[in-house]
Amino acid sequence: MKRANFLAMLAAALLTGAAATQAQPSGEAAQFIAQWRASNALCRAPATPAIEAIGACEQRDTYSKLLSASNYCYGPNDGAPAGWTSCGGDPTAGKPSAKALEDAVLARATERFQRMGGVFVLPATVNGSSTAYFIVDSGASNVQIPAELADELKRNGTLTEADSLGQRRFTLADGSGLQQRIVRLRSIRIGERTMENVMASVSPARSRALLGQSFLRRLSSWKIDNVKNSIEFEFTGSF
Repeated sequence: MKRANFLAMLAAALLTGAAATQAQPSGEAAQFIAQWRASNALCRAPATPAIEAIGACEQRDTYSKLLSASNYCYGPNDGAPAGWTSCGGDPTAGKPSAKALEDAVLARATERFQRMGGVFVLPATVNGSSTAYFIVDSGASNVQIPAELADELKRNGTLTEADSLGQRRFTLADGSGLQQRIVRLRSIRIGERTMENVMASVSPARSRALLGQSFLRRLSSWKIDNVKNSIEFEFTGSF
């Protein structure tokens, strides 16, 4: 082999090795990715008990936020399954890479409100079987579903005893107390995006369904557009 060809091949190998090393996350980011994978597996395992599944999903979504803050993006990577990779770009200068912009678009869902009874409500599919109209309520600690929706989910077999989390007492704005049943909703789908294993309280019949903090706090971000009557969610790290 000629010396020039050998040197060219050696240089190419060194560059390839360096690129591979740079592509591997290290330190804190590597730990976050490992913890994200472990909690994601537990979150999505059908055999995981309800309360553990909820905790694992919330933990996974917390790691998603930490990784995003560390300039890591979640999405398809050159045909490989979706995963976490460096976003690239120059985060110190506020310049995201093309990949970061593309993955941010993939993570967003925008849905239009509908007006019902003088308020804007958002249609969502619960447990893949029933449609409900939710008021977005950041002041509510949990998602809330009315008793008739819980009964409908029971009848179609998508809400079972395995999803029951007992009773909890809530303090209302006027200082009075309210005892409510707590359940695990296996999924809430808004538009094309789904959040799995969400804690919800069951409210009296004919009450409003509320999209509270047990849903909203797991999002990377959300905002309401009062001009377009729409809401935008970002589900980073969860497709």
